[in-house]
Amino acid sequence: MGSGSDMSIGALRRAYGTGRLRPRDLVQRALARLQDPDQEAVWISTAPPERILAEADALEARRGDIDSLPLYGALFSVKDNIDVAGFDTTAACPGYAYRAKADATVVARARAAGAICLGKTNMDQFATGLVGTRSPYGIPKNPFNPAAIPGGSSSGAGVSVSTGMVSFAFGTDTGGSGRIPASYNGIWGLKPAPGDWSRAGLVYACRSFDTPSVFAPALEDVCAVDQVVRGSDPSDGYSLSIPRGPARAPRIAAPCQIESFGDAGVAALYDALRAGLPGADDLDLDQFRSLNDLMFFGPFLAERDASVGAFISANPEACDPTVRNLVLSSRKFTAAQAYEAQYAVADCRAALAPFWQNYDVLLTPTVGAIVTRDMVAQDPLGPNFNNGYYTNFANPLGLAAISVPIARAPCGTPWGVTLYSLPERMETLIQGAAQISALAAA
Repeated sequence: MGSGSDMSIGALRRAYGTGRLRPRDLVQRALARLQDPDQEAVWISTAPPERILAEADALEARRGDIDSLPLYGALFSVKDNIDVAGFDTTAACPGYAYRAKADATVVARARAAGAICLGKTNMDQFATGLVGTRSPYGIPKNPFNPAAIPGGSSSGAGVSVSTGMVSFAFGTDTGGSGRIPASYNGIWGLKPAPGDWSRAGLVYACRSFDTPSVFAPALEDVCAVDQVVRGSDPSDGYSLSIPRGPARAPRIAAPCQIESFGDAGVAALYDALRAGLPGADDLDLDQFRSLNDLMFFGPFLAERDASVGAFISANPEACDPTVRNLVLSSRKFTAAQAYEAQYAVADCRAALAPFWQNYDVLLTPTVGAIVTRDMVAQDPLGPNFNNGYYTNFANPLGLAAISVPIARAPCGTPWGVTLYSLPERMETLIQGAAQISALAAA
């Protein structure tokens, strides 16, 4: 097993179905690889071998039920701000750690469908960042270019998939954390519309528009997980029941030119893809991007304070300085400014109604430029904000999104695009993602 192995859910199900593979075999291979160099700083905690092997054996005893277990024998990882029973949840802050008594709803649903949790993955502390470098547990290595960041905040989740350790990984997404690691790791990242997946069992960044997300090596895999875990949950006060219409040929809009922050390689990749995209109309992203600064420069930061601010105030030295300063800086905003931010979101949604009448899908780069570890070391904030240029607006606007792997930048780092849609158009969004992937592969 390794980055070249087929860890897709479909391939594993076929191997299990013929008896060529047992869940115990897959678990043993994964356990043997945990100390490999490409797993450095990926894992915060992993399942005790005896426990996970017993879980695999129990699943093997149910091989006759494989048709009713859509995730049968698929290994998965979980970002460490999502609860898994019996594991500590640290949110990449050791002093904050607590032992989870129950699985988060998305984890419980995946396990009920036959998936096996290998462990908890590294992340930007308190999910505050889009770079993957803000953790006392180290920086996961980008498996394609050691000079590049792994992407954040779901850094370990993305690397656990791209190195072939697991079939899928749960991350979270507030301003791009379920899409940006997908781009940097050459994998798929699906972020449902906020509320479509339960948030119960998460350490929140911005509870009102956070969402769990999933990374996987194939579109079919993120869709398989989505089908298992989506749906309303009475234990989540923000949970929604979102009906989905049937798929149709997507009407796509995409900017003709992008902000690439001086990265000519990424600009060339986008131009090549855009030139081959039939029937796509040009658009100005200013209306979408008008909300971006609310994420890290505006009152939306106060939701992070509501979640973890009391701990940070009481334990300032336990926290990454960049994270601490960002979260606590929200206290300068007033309640009136928080309402004004909500009004801005409502006004933006209304202003965008004509766009969604004319189009089904918005296509943008996932990131406009490849960020390196040295760039972040020299400037902890600027490259982070640049990473969110095309991602921050999605959750406040209630959009679903899929990050599609496209190609490698000249530096060797993977790069992708993201497709956005209204939540009820998820099936059309998936069809558009398949179309764009096929176009890139042609």
